[in-house]
Amino acid sequence: MKPIKPNALFLGVLSFYVSIYQVFAQNILIKNLPLDSIQVVNAIITDAENTVWLGTAKGLVSINRNSEVKVHKVVVDTFRSSPISCIFMDSEQNKWIGTYTGQVFKINFQGITSRYDFSKFGNHLITNILLDKNNNLWLSTAGNGIYTMNPTGDMLNFNSQNSPLPNDQVFALHLDNQGVAWIGTGKGLIKLSGINRWDREKKIEGEISALAEYNGDLWVGVIGLQETELWKYESYRKWVKIELPNFMRYTRFMKFAFDKNGKLWVATSQVANFDNGIWNLYGEEQGLTSKSVTCLQFDQENHLWIGSDGKGAFTTAPIQIPEKKEEKLPFVFIEEKPYIDEEGLVPDKVDESILNKPITLKIQFQQSRSELLPTSIIELEKLVEILNKNPNWLVEISGHTDNVGNPKLNLELSEQRAAVVRDYIMQRGVAMSRITTLGFGGTRPIASNSNSKDREKNRRVEIVLRKRM
Repeated sequence: MKPIKPNALFLGVLSFYVSIYQVFAQNILIKNLPLDSIQVVNAIITDAENTVWLGTAKGLVSINRNSEVKVHKVVVDTFRSSPISCIFMDSEQNKWIGTYTGQVFKINFQGITSRYDFSKFGNHLITNILLDKNNNLWLSTAGNGIYTMNPTGDMLNFNSQNSPLPNDQVFALHLDNQGVAWIGTGKGLIKLSGINRWDREKKIEGEISALAEYNGDLWVGVIGLQETELWKYESYRKWVKIELPNFMRYTRFMKFAFDKNGKLWVATSQVANFDNGIWNLYGEEQGLTSKSVTCLQFDQENHLWIGSDGKGAFTTAPIQIPEKKEEKLPFVFIEEKPYIDEEGLVPDKVDESILNKPITLKIQFQQSRSELLPTSIIELEKLVEILNKNPNWLVEISGHTDNVGNPKLNLELSEQRAAVVRDYIMQRGVAMSRITTLGFGGTRPIASNSNSKDREKNRRVEIVLRKRM
């Protein structure tokens, strides 16, 4: 047999990988669904009748076998509806819906809605909802750890202040068959089992962004100390690190899903699957035009459904939704417009007339970050002066963003910016007991977000001054 030259061998391997991509490009077609003005899809589930449910920034969307689309508003209070951050379907086909602001809704098979308000723990985005074998509800949040609720309605909150949780940012949550809660935090993977038994998985370091179990193995997506990592906990006994291709080493795992053949599919900036040791990427060639995939799910017929941040939903299912002329939903001001003085805060002009009103601070941050620009110090010093002159006043600090980008990351950024303001005024002598911080992401706009000028108005930090009772 004539030996193969090294360069020929290289070309042979290269052509093999190219052929893999070409085969998949021919055998899978992903199409974007015309869902009017719905651009952000955060979660996807399917029910027993193969109706697909999308959790979106504008409500709950259902698409049945006949391609009929319905939008169901989730009303948080009399004045506004809330964007949906996550959905869970339990064994009785009840749909559990989490919102950006700490509320949870259950819709039973008859369409009757029940509301569970966890906002007493803070208005934090719900990232995951699960139900254990004893019908205890488990929620993870972006900013306040874990919530639980037993069947009688008793609620608990585990966070970094009252439990061994190392971080309050929890983007991944899994309950295994032994009743162990696997909690993916911003600073590692934690197990909660038995009666308040906490254990940390020391093998995994970094932010845990995705968790899923298939066939007795736990899969863990990690933003590691150096690069993105994927781990498989085989039969919950042995940790195995999965090699990632270059295009996945500096991305973020948003969600895992498994098809009927047991292949792992991942939502990162795009979609990829892991097939017999080979990673296959799906993008524009297959019809997936979004570069910001948020979630994915397979329906009962093994069709793939994909949610994105900015381009709505995609699917491989053979459905036909007639395109409609885009109808913009009416914009609703959630609260009264904040008080804004061109001079910013003026301590000498402040009296009790400004109490209980939202005030926009004239401060600036670095682009998409929580670092204050030096010009902001003047405004913050004025706030410190006002609080020092009025020792019976309390201050509520809230961070806000526009609607561009990933809603979960926007919420996190808004919380961080509010915390930066808090930390500054605390360093200047304001007691922590007088300060409350909140993050709302893009859920409380004061302008339409339809142009850059209005979006700039929505990127703000507000304060509300209140008199101590």
